[in-house]
Amino acid sequence: MKLLISLGVLIWSYSVVAHAQQRMPAMSLDDIRKQIQQVERPEEKLRKYVEMGNRFLRNTPDSLFEIVEDIDALEGIDAKQKVAFSSLLKANAWRILNADSTIYYAEKASLSLVDLKEYDSYLMMENLKASQYQRKNSFLEAESLFLNAISYKQELDEQTDYPIQFLYGNLGNLYVRVGAHDLAIDMFEKFMEYEDNPGSRCNIMAKLGASFVELQQYDKAIETLSPCLEIDNLPPPIKAITYTNLSQMYKLNGDTLQSLELMERGASISSQFRIPTLANSHLIRLGKFYLDLDRLEDADSMATKTKNPVIPYSRPNEDIIKYEFLSAVELKKKNYSQSLEYAERAIGLADEHNLNLMLQEVYSLKSDALAGLGRMDEALASERKQRIQNEENFKAEKEKRLSMMTVRYQLQNKEDALNTANLEIQNIRLRNMAIIICMILTAGYILYRYRVYYLLKEERTRNQIARDLHDDLSGTLSSISFFSEAALRVRKDPIESQRFLEVITKSAVEAKEKINDIIWAIDPSKDDWSVFLKKCKRFAADVLDSNDITYSMNIDDSFSFPVELEVRQNLWLIFKECITNLSKHANATEVEITLTEKGSIVQMKITDNGVGFDPDKIKNGNGIKNIRYRAEQINGEVELITDEGTGTTWSFTFNVS
Repeated sequence: MKLLISLGVLIWSYSVVAHAQQRMPAMSLDDIRKQIQQVERPEEKLRKYVEMGNRFLRNTPDSLFEIVEDIDALEGIDAKQKVAFSSLLKANAWRILNADSTIYYAEKASLSLVDLKEYDSYLMMENLKASQYQRKNSFLEAESLFLNAISYKQELDEQTDYPIQFLYGNLGNLYVRVGAHDLAIDMFEKFMEYEDNPGSRCNIMAKLGASFVELQQYDKAIETLSPCLEIDNLPPPIKAITYTNLSQMYKLNGDTLQSLELMERGASISSQFRIPTLANSHLIRLGKFYLDLDRLEDADSMATKTKNPVIPYSRPNEDIIKYEFLSAVELKKKNYSQSLEYAERAIGLADEHNLNLMLQEVYSLKSDALAGLGRMDEALASERKQRIQNEENFKAEKEKRLSMMTVRYQLQNKEDALNTANLEIQNIRLRNMAIIICMILTAGYILYRYRVYYLLKEERTRNQIARDLHDDLSGTLSSISFFSEAALRVRKDPIESQRFLEVITKSAVEAKEKINDIIWAIDPSKDDWSVFLKKCKRFAADVLDSNDITYSMNIDDSFSFPVELEVRQNLWLIFKECITNLSKHANATEVEITLTEKGSIVQMKITDNGVGFDPDKIKNGNGIKNIRYRAEQINGEVELITDEGTGTTWSFTFNVS
């Protein structure tokens, strides 16, 4: 809900608002009520009340309280909405009168506004609440509220149109109050990043320049504010402030003539446009400047204008400054009685309003006036009061400086802590990012190595299949080709031809079995120990039964680990080679087969009571060589125990983890 935010929260540029209010058409409570009577929907009536009340009745608390009563009487409005906006108006009504009441109602409004997702109004209340804490000199609380509001606005981003520069501007004012001008400069520069309006920019540039002055960076201050002199159509209050602030900067920088010229132009603008709070004070400042330059006639001219001010209303503190200036002018003119009268007026106002700390040089002026009248005893008494006042002022200033130094130290410590925390968060983010990048790179490398591994494994499998096809089928197919040609040559001899055909048939069956073995070995559906072990049992039984060999098999069916293609293929071919060899060559009558697992260790033992053999005498054939080669391929250990006439025992141990 956009409730004329600029009018609701622009505390940091009161002079601009005051000038704007002069041009804004006035509306009374009755006028507002007449307009709202023309609105039908209760929701629109509520929003009109809040918007127009904030725009036209900000500085008339009684009227705002009456609007609250009107809102409470509206029908068809959610109770939470009534509480939220009634509290908002009450907070604005108490804004000038009482800081504690303002904070109470602003807090009450904020709680409801967040729930209603009225983010603009919520941030308005947070800004007002922080400003009231600042008014109470609760600077740490105020700073926290401003910073939290800034973070909240940044999180909401496009969900709210609330100008974040208002928060930066007010936070900068807080830092100025406590003398933390380096922090104030940061906030004002943040403000400049978001603000486009020339008047608002120059208002803040004046504050920014003032902070550079406090840091004794006069050239930087002049450089910061001078561009505003080139801007046309600046609001008169901002133009007047620009000239007078630049005047002070040039004066501190030692350029008195330029300083005086700027001061004269600033005072002329504020008087011409009758700017509240500025017109009279600028005349007095210019008059004091003339006194410092011993231009009494010009100073007296300013005094005459001050006696008949362009703004008739003034506050006690402004009157004290005015009477001090008038007393000084009359003293220079040696009108001692008139000087004494103005000094007495200043002292009387200070006593009445407890503003004695403003009596900087008044007692000294009074003492000089009394001395000029020959009233020496009274002059000495006034001089003593001036010394006492100076001591009190010094003590008060020292206490204030110490208090502000403490607050500034706390704020800067807090700022350092926040910066340290933000740095640590940034380091954590960078560290986490580095870890994530390393993890991604590591994962990528692992995936790459994994893919390379399986590509190599696939290549090895292909090579193995090609080698198996060549080793197992090359001779068989060659023999089929040879015997086919032989059968053709002797086709006229039926008996010889039939013999060759039987050999061809046997070789073809053998080739088919070898191809089936290879296909079985690479079939993924056979990657299971139970399938493998059943095949081993069935093959051994078929071969041994067909050769009338008695056998016993101790084959464990409950292997608990997966079997890989390479292990399954080589283990099967080893088993098959051993069984085939003993059935053909051992002349055995008994065979014992054991195949068990212990952990990830597979143990296989095949023993027969055949004729045995001497391995050293085996010249032809690749059976033993193939068995050993395949065992090595799967990291197996082989033990062969045999001799002529003693039978044969093959023992294998495979680690298949």
